[in-house]
Amino acid sequence: MKIVGGPSSEDLAKKISNLLNVPLVSIRTKRFPDGEFYFKFEEKISGEDLLVVQSLYPPQDAHTLELFLILHTARDLGATSIDVFIPYLAYSRQDRRYLEGECLSSGMIAEILEKLGANTLYTVDVHNRKVLEMYQISAYNLTASGELAKYFAAKNLVDPIVISPDDEKDAVERAKNAAETIGADYDFLKKQRDRYTGEIVTYEKHIDVKGRDAIIIDDIISTGKTAANAAKMLKKQGARRVFVGASHALLIGEAIRLLNETGVEEIAGTDSIMNKYAKVSVAPILAEKLRKT
Repeated sequence: MKIVGGPSSEDLAKKISNLLNVPLVSIRTKRFPDGEFYFKFEEKISGEDLLVVQSLYPPQDAHTLELFLILHTARDLGATSIDVFIPYLAYSRQDRRYLEGECLSSGMIAEILEKLGANTLYTVDVHNRKVLEMYQISAYNLTASGELAKYFAAKNLVDPIVISPDDEKDAVERAKNAAETIGADYDFLKKQRDRYTGEIVTYEKHIDVKGRDAIIIDDIISTGKTAANAAKMLKKQGARRVFVGASHALLIGEAIRLLNETGVEEIAGTDSIMNKYAKVSVAPILAEKLRKT
């Protein structure tokens, strides 16, 4: 196997290469003056098994087209197999049309990846696991919740408890996995989002957090409203410190301000999205999965 690091995930690809002790493929990329993307393999890949690493965080459209061009080139130049690691899989909210006339973008992404020669897809804490059922190829959803929990466990926690800000099955499972990783309790809150306005309501619920350190674990923090609502409730009920961990810390707009105003101790994301909050790497969870397959 050889690893191809796309423009959005060069550092992550290097970490995976080091963990698996497999080489990186030499490539060349650039942007033309008009913004178009140029890609070139600097070595022969015919007959090689490739792992392409490219996360699709904002700007999603640019990173997605970069991935498509890399896969198209690898297929045309005769790679034997092409596995794809897309930690943040953009356009993964809809597994069906909730409103008449909506674009089923998740299905389009699946169709294009398959037609461009992807054999296997690995992703991390996909927002809607049902979208992976659209894939005809093998599609694996890995979780970063354990790695996030281990990061916070090094903070001299007092009687920690892991909280899911959502009562959906996948969200609760992430909190449970995080809690089990560090030997902590876990619980969950219930929220509701208005499908038209996007406004979020978090319902009051008593949780035994008084004098304890609480870790909110979520898949995506976008506007920060869900995590902020949860943090505010936990602080109100006497939590000693509140930490926020997200597999994908988008942190758009006023998200940081909203979270800081609630008294959150620290925010940590993973390198599925490269920003200053990318404090945890998803490389170990992929490496572990590949070693088992």
